[in-house]
This record gives sequence, structure tokens and C-alpha cells, in this order.
Amino acid sequence: MFVRVLSSAVAALAIVASGTCAVWGQDTGNGGNGSTRAASAETAAAAVNTEERSLSDLDGGADAFILSNTRRLARIDFTLPPHVQTSEASLRLAARPASDSTAGLIHVSVNGGEAITIRPQARAMEARFALFSADFRPGANTLDIAYSNDTSAAGWIVDARRSQMRLTLEPVAPIDTLEDLERALASDFAAPRRIALLTDASRERVTLEALVAQGLALRAGQVPLFTADADEADLIVRIADNDRLAAHDRAALRSGDRSTGPEIAFHNERGLPHMVITGRNLDEATAAARLMAARSFIGYRQSFLAADAMTAPRLGTHQIQDARSLHANADLRIFADSGLPFSADQGSRTAVQFSTRFDADRHGALSVLSRAALISGEAWLYAWYGDADETAPANHNLLVIGPGSTEIAAVDRNAPPELRAALRAAERSRGQRGLMRLAAAAYADAGDTEAGTEVGIGVASLFRDQANNGRWIGTLTAPDVASFEVAGRSLARSDLWTALEGRAAVWSARGVTALDYTIVAPSLVEKVQEFAVDHTRDAAFLLFGAAFLLLVRGFFGRRKRVRVQS
Repeated sequence: MFVRVLSSAVAALAIVASGTCAVWGQDTGNGGNGSTRAASAETAAAAVNTEERSLSDLDGGADAFILSNTRRLARIDFTLPPHVQTSEASLRLAARPASDSTAGLIHVSVNGGEAITIRPQARAMEARFALFSADFRPGANTLDIAYSNDTSAAGWIVDARRSQMRLTLEPVAPIDTLEDLERALASDFAAPRRIALLTDASRERVTLEALVAQGLALRAGQVPLFTADADEADLIVRIADNDRLAAHDRAALRSGDRSTGPEIAFHNERGLPHMVITGRNLDEATAAARLMAARSFIGYRQSFLAADAMTAPRLGTHQIQDARSLHANADLRIFADSGLPFSADQGSRTAVQFSTRFDADRHGALSVLSRAALISGEAWLYAWYGDADETAPANHNLLVIGPGSTEIAAVDRNAPPELRAALRAAERSRGQRGLMRLAAAAYADAGDTEAGTEVGIGVASLFRDQANNGRWIGTLTAPDVASFEVAGRSLARSDLWTALEGRAAVWSARGVTALDYTIVAPSLVEKVQEFAVDHTRDAAFLLFGAAFLLLVRGFFGRRKRVRVQS
């Protein structure tokens, strides 16, 4: 540690003496060699990352694509972090012929490099082969899968979900700037996906974590795994005011000790990136979290101040849709597709309330909120955030996230029958498939019911406030028997989100079942049918009794006839 500090001091003196920042990346005497050795040690400590991704994940979720004479080239774009190099690469290509006469060659290359050619036979195949690792580079990359054929024969249908690219990436330098961190988060491979959010209990804890979680998800393009365990994290985010920061976090600030306002700083400790979001007090730390969710770090190195937000690029894309047209027909499908009505005007007319009591449940709620921000295209910067102990503004749309949301008065008072039916179905579904009538598909896997395994099943609903027709209330919750952390992550990090629909829905790892019905008086025929169904057992008992009586009567009647004849 002393060597690194001394090296940094020597490098800083060199900068002042030369009058230019360009020498920061140059070796200057023994100090430069010391910095190089320290960086090398940190890089060596970082683990080699081997990761496999399906082509459908890299290609926007497409299940398959066709290679034929009319479409001879399929291009799949992906990104790699700026601090790694590719040591090994391979591709598993799963495809089937479009017809029995399929012929031709398939050529695979990366970034226009030398192509690997295969000549498959006209039957379903799964080819595994190595790619040239030297063709991969940090940043943007392109995988080209081309088709060539001298005849008019049909081509191939590539199964993008079964086709997978496998990369082994070795770090060549630590992530050392905010810009590098942002590019690493946006990478398709070796991105920091397990993120530790370290905050202190305070009145603004939900606000701080909600804004930061949305900012991280917008940079990553997907919902990360949020945790409170720094030992298992790929990235540590410390959110606090100056007085609560550790010495190594304060040293990363631009002043070297205390911030002069809202500030976001970066430092790397033994190869593990750290982001510090702080201010002189809690209000300034909240402002820094809002800056982090609103502005990009491209072009910035160790720190980002409020003044930098004037010229920094916008994070995300502005939502054009307006919530005013949804007063009559909003449902879970609209919410899942756009985030409306809650995302309108960056959440300025929305109150987000967490009904969570434990860290794990709160991380599940942050996952769900982050997915909503991703769908919206931008963070809900101006929403009101609070927990179950606070009172949400009555003139705002209300979104309650977390287990036991019906304990919130506004939800319990206005909950539609579909929500209550969905909650009953979710509670009864834990390992009891036969009891699942209203949500037959929404039960946990058989393995989830084993001892010690949490069940990830949840309920979503969107409805009006009966006392205020212009106010929408939504909830994403789970029954007491389920883990909301598991349920929230499964919803936020999968295609379950896009399957939400209706006024209420039950989701689990097996799928989503919508419950959307209208209560009307049953007709006479429906009453008769319902009576027959409800009294089936009684009718069976009566019929059995009548049959038994007839049997006894026949027995004694036969004996009487026999006696008379004798």
C-alpha cells in the first residue's frame, strides 16, 4: 500500500512539474514503474472470466433466423469490456435445413477476420468449433454468419436460443475510470452483474437506492443482481454523506477528503471497482444519486460533479408517450410495455412505496423498479419514494412494491376481486398443483418446494382509486409463503415481464397467468350449473343410497317370493 501511495505522489508531482495531464498515462522514473507493478498485481488478482451467451440474447431475443439465397448474411453485434482481452473463443451453431434439398456453405467470422467455413449435410446439426480469438477486441464487435450456394436450393434455419458463443476473457488492466466502468456495465460479456449497494438506514434510503439502481440498469441494459454482500460483488456502490464515508472512499473525492457538493467518485481497490455517491449531507447525496440516474459518465474519469451535468450526455431515451390517454384502458400490458401510467414525465406524478422489511426483499423491489425504468427508457427522477411507514401523497399515482402490499391502506381499500383472487391462488400454489384453479400455470417448480428452497411466486395488479378516478394504483407483491427477492428477480430478469396482462396476474418460474374478469349476476342456467357442480358429492351420496335401498328391497322381495312358492 505504501508503494502505491508513494508512486501516486511521484506521478502527481510529475504532472504539476510538466503542466499537462498527458503524462498521467506515461512512466516517470521509478514512480511510473511502481504504478505499473501495482496495476499488474491488481490485474493478476482478477479472475479469468469464461462466459457463454446464446445468440438470441445478443440479437435482441430473436428465437431463430434464416440463412438463404435471399438473406445471405446475419450480423450479430455485441460488446466487450475495455479492460479485457479474449484468450479463447468458440461457437456452438445449431441449425436445421429449410428443406430436404438444402445445400451450400456456412461461413463464420468476427469483425471481418478470417472466416471459418463448414459444409453441413441436409439434416439437423449442432456444430461446435473454435473462433479466432485475435479477431475479438474491446468495445463493439460483430459476429457474421454468412451463407453461400451456387444453386437455388433452400438454406438453413438457425436456432438462436440453442446457438451459443463462449468466450474466455482475461483482464489486462483494472477498470480505472467512470467511463470505463460505464462501458463495462454495458458489455455483453464479463460485465459487473452482481452489484453491492451499501447504504445506511435513513429517511432517504429508499430514494437513494431506487435512483442508483435505475441508473445502473440503464447503463447495463438489463437488471443487475443487487446485493448487500460486498465480498461477493463485482462492483461496490457506497451511498452516504461525507461523514459516514470510510477514509479510502473520501480519498477518491476530487478534493481528496470532503466533497463541496453532490459528487460521484470512482476508485479501484485490488481490482474491484468502487463507486462513491455522496454529498456534504443527505440531501446532497440524494442529489448525487439523481445525477447518477440522469447523466452518462462518458468522458469522465475519477469524479463527476453537479457542474459536469450541464455538458454530460443524457442517460437513456426520453419517453414520448403520454399517460393522459390511458385513463380509461390502462392495464398490466400497458404497464409492462411502457411503464405508464407511472413513468410519465419521469415519474413526477408517481409515488413509489416499498412494503419491504428485509434487505433481500428490498433488493427484489429494486430489481422490479429497475425493469420498469428500462422499459420506460429513463429513470423516474422526480417520483416520490418511501417505505411502508411513510404516507404517500394522495394526489400521485401509487405503485407499491414488496410483500404484503395489501397492508397498505390505499391498496387494501381499493383492491379489486382479481387481486385478492390472485393472492389466494398464489398462497395455495406452493407445491399443491391440484389446488391451483384460478392461476393453474403460476406455481413453483417441483424442486422449489424442497426443504430450504424459497418459492419465487408473485402477484401484479393495476387498478383505479375508487375515491379518485384519476388516480392509478399498482402493486407488485408476493404472499407470505414466497420470497419476494426471488420473485422480483425472476420477473425483472426474464420474459415473464412481457407476459403481464389484465387487471391482475400471477407469475412464477413456470409462466404468467392473468386474472381479468367482471362480476355480474349469474343467469338461471349458470346457477343450476354451479349448484350441480357444488353438490356433486351430495348427489352421488343420494344416488348411492337409493341404489342400496333398491338392492335391499329386491333382496327381501326375492326371499318373500321364494317362501311363498315353497
